Amino acid sequence: MNKEILVSSNARRCLALSAITLACLNLAGCFSEEIDARQTHEIQGLLYKIHAEDPFTGRVLNYPISVLGLFNVGTCAADFKKGLPDGEMRCSDNAGTLIASGEFKAGKRDGKEEKFDAKTGKKTAVGHWKNGLQDGVQEQFNPQNGERVLEVHYSAGKKQGRERAWDNQGDQLIAQLEWDNGLQSGFDNRGTQHRTYLDGKQHGPQKEYSIDGSRFYVAREENYDNGVMHGVQKRIDARGNVTELSVFEHDKLRTRTVDEYNYSGQHVHHVSRVALKEDVNRFIASDLSNDGEEQYWDDQGNLIRQLQWRNGQLLSATATVWVGGRQESQFQGIGRDSYEPTQQDVLKHGQERLFSDNGELQAVIFWNAGSVNQILVSLPPDQRNQYPGKMGLFDGNEFWGSPVQADPDFSKPSRYNAGFATRYEQLVDIPAPGQPMQASNVPASAQAAAAPVAAASNDQDSCVQRKVDAVHAEDPDALIRADMLEEFEQDCL
Repeated sequence: MNKEILVSSNARRCLALSAITLACLNLAGCFSEEIDARQTHEIQGLLYKIHAEDPFTGRVLNYPISVLGLFNVGTCAADFKKGLPDGEMRCSDNAGTLIASGEFKAGKRDGKEEKFDAKTGKKTAVGHWKNGLQDGVQEQFNPQNGERVLEVHYSAGKKQGRERAWDNQGDQLIAQLEWDNGLQSGFDNRGTQHRTYLDGKQHGPQKEYSIDGSRFYVAREENYDNGVMHGVQKRIDARGNVTELSVFEHDKLRTRTVDEYNYSGQHVHHVSRVALKEDVNRFIASDLSNDGEEQYWDDQGNLIRQLQWRNGQLLSATATVWVGGRQESQFQGIGRDSYEPTQQDVLKHGQERLFSDNGELQAVIFWNAGSVNQILVSLPPDQRNQYPGKMGLFDGNEFWGSPVQADPDFSKPSRYNAGFATRYEQLVDIPAPGQPMQASNVPASAQAAAAPVAAASNDQDSCVQRKVDAVHAEDPDALIRADMLEEFEQDCL
């Protein structure tokens, strides 16, 4: 009996010694050499313990995390094998809070990776790696509420499969894409450019946002078909006004409407244009031809120019002068071929009247197809009292000393510069709107005291103006077309 007990006791002692020996071996494997990062250096991409001949195997503590090599923001503890990261790596900030962990194999990321917010302690990202490449699902989370905001699937370092993104609350889906061989399909509304894709190309409606102060607004609305513009494209200002509307057919511009607004939001110009050739440059306005109605408004909303176009050829043009909120007078425009084959120039024709801000008549310009025949200017205050109802005349050949800057471009008003004329030919009656110039009945001696005498008005221009006035007498709103003016000119030869 005692002998059996002795054998049993010896057997238990051997088993215990064996267990202790095995445990010691296991502990030796778990707790390999640990050194501080300051005891290491790197040679040709491998980590060595200082003065050692072989690359280091073990654990390195206090491996620094720096920003641009300037600021130390924390440290890592990492396992190395033969000089390369191999095993677990855990990183903490300077306060000791865990901010990241990951796994390596033979110097490359391999396994799970996690990141944490230092303030909240919440997880901010989870990723998976294989042989140094992202592989599997990658997720990001809002550090404040922990809600998932991004999910992307990778295969061998490339997006493959589903990608989804949510707002910061994790409620609204703002992107949903399917990736296949590097090409995405679906929608992506992250940032200021909202895009839809099909097989890697923009397809369907697109939006682009801009910022006005602290408010975002839709600045562009576009439509694509298989990667090219197709359909209606819009540009929009911060007030919601469409400033440009273009129509494309499979990346070819067909028509464009432009609307301009001033700083206060007042509509000041509208024009429609059409492409007359197959391939036009969408960025060059002169490649398009005006077509349909073109209008200009002043800052008070009064219609001041109205033109009718057909394929770049002017049909009619009327300019209206407003004084104190009422229509004071009108003159016409005539189309003339220009160096741009797609678009005629428009030149002034008729009587253009210039007024000051307080409604005083400053000058009258008599135009003949863009050429100045005569200019009448207001008299100095002393001569106005002496010769009421009179203006000073400059003839069509000599305008020296005139305060008028005459611009033949129909789309631009002429200017009256401050001051009074220093030289004019004779005194004439102030003409009524559309009325030919009338010679003054002021005595010759009085006119000589005011200015030298010059030739009378152009007979042909007066004849044309009378015909225009006759048309307006029958219909005050009638538009005088360019072909009508040419006919009047022929009749008055």
